[in-house]
Order: sequence, then C-alpha cells, then structure tokens
Amino acid sequence: MSKPLDLPDAVYAALQQAAEANGTTPADWIAAHLAAIPTSTEAGAAPEDEWIDRDFLKTYAHQADDSVSLESVRKAMAKIPGRLAEDIRAERDER
Repeated sequence: MSKPLDLPDAVYAALQQAAEANGTTPADWIAAHLAAIPTSTEAGAAPEDEWIDRDFLKTYAHQADDSVSLESVRKAMAKIPGRLAEDIRAERDER
C-alpha cells in the first residue's frame, strides 16, 4: 500500500536532487534515511526495487556525499580495467 505525499516544490526539488546524486529514487532516498521501514509488500507481490539493500542504505546513509554526482562516479568507474562480473566469477572459482 502506498500513500501520496504533498511536498512544496522546493522541498521536492531538493529531495529529487539528493536522490539522483545517490543513484536512487526519491522514495528510496527517504526510506534509506528513516530509522525503520517495512519490507513486506501488499498481497505478497515483489516490489520493482526488491534488489535494493535497504539495510545497507540505512547503515551508510550518514556517509553519503550528496555533492558527488552519479555521472562522476560512472565516469570514474569506467576507467577501472576489467569487469566486476569476471572478478567475482574468478574469486568464486578459486574457492
């Protein structure tokens, strides 16, 4: 179940900017900054963003730097050689 939330334009703009800077949606940004959030879904349906690790977001939200844009992170990561998936497979195969 969801509820609409009426925010002033300036507040929503700030929320949207903070969410985009963290590579998430406004709703997920809010959820990450709340002390407790429900994880169950209505009628057992899986949410679209089921893959988001909300506990991680809550734990490390205070370390987030909203001045760093998602685009700058992507540019920096693009310079890293190799592929993360290949590294994970190689590490898994070593065990």
